[in-house]
Amino acid sequence: MMAKRRAVITGAGQGMGRAIALRFADDDIHCALVGRTESKLRAVAAEIADRGGTAEVHALDVTDDEAVAELGVALADATVDVLINCAGDWLINYLQDTSNAQLDHILRTNLRAPYILSRALLPNLRRSDNASIINIGSLVTSNLVPTVSAYTASKAGLKGMTGSLAAELKPELIRVVMISPGPADTPMRDAASPGIDKSVLVDADTIADMAHTVVSLPRGITTSDFILYSMRWG
Repeated sequence: MMAKRRAVITGAGQGMGRAIALRFADDDIHCALVGRTESKLRAVAAEIADRGGTAEVHALDVTDDEAVAELGVALADATVDVLINCAGDWLINYLQDTSNAQLDHILRTNLRAPYILSRALLPNLRRSDNASIINIGSLVTSNLVPTVSAYTASKAGLKGMTGSLAAELKPELIRVVMISPGPADTPMRDAASPGIDKSVLVDADTIADMAHTVVSLPRGITTSDFILYSMRWG
């Protein structure tokens, strides 16, 4: 019997991460659910089980280097076919009102954590016969707007990291792609923009479908980073 493909998904307790996990599980991909809140991860794992899929829970903060190292140890013997760096945070604030602590938090969460996690799981990805790393970016890297300078800096850095790592791992046929959604219908968006018109948002399930399309490409085939947004936006 062929072993199941395995995906490690950060930020899997809600929003895009949850939607991606459910979509992958529907395709019989075993999901390692990573996030800070164990109760949310277990709820997603239960949803996956109800749909006939399988999942495991790893409750940790992706900005905690020791916890990420422990995850690497826990998965030491496992083949990882997909890494989805979805965990992230948002900050809307003028530059003059943004503290060093806020800037550091956004950079650690949105840029440094995907870097460290990708490095930690690279040995596992190298065992796969069709490995993918997908980093979740943002429309702000191409459609620049005010009051999100820290967030934009983190996602622009992630875009550069994605491109460089894609070139680095190209000889090994490991694809590295960034999906950059416009405003998405997620709890994070609700918190950032209370009362926003949901018709201008991208549904999380649509983003999950695109992530599944990328990881389903044949070995040796990739795509360039792309933006996914509602035509009603802006």
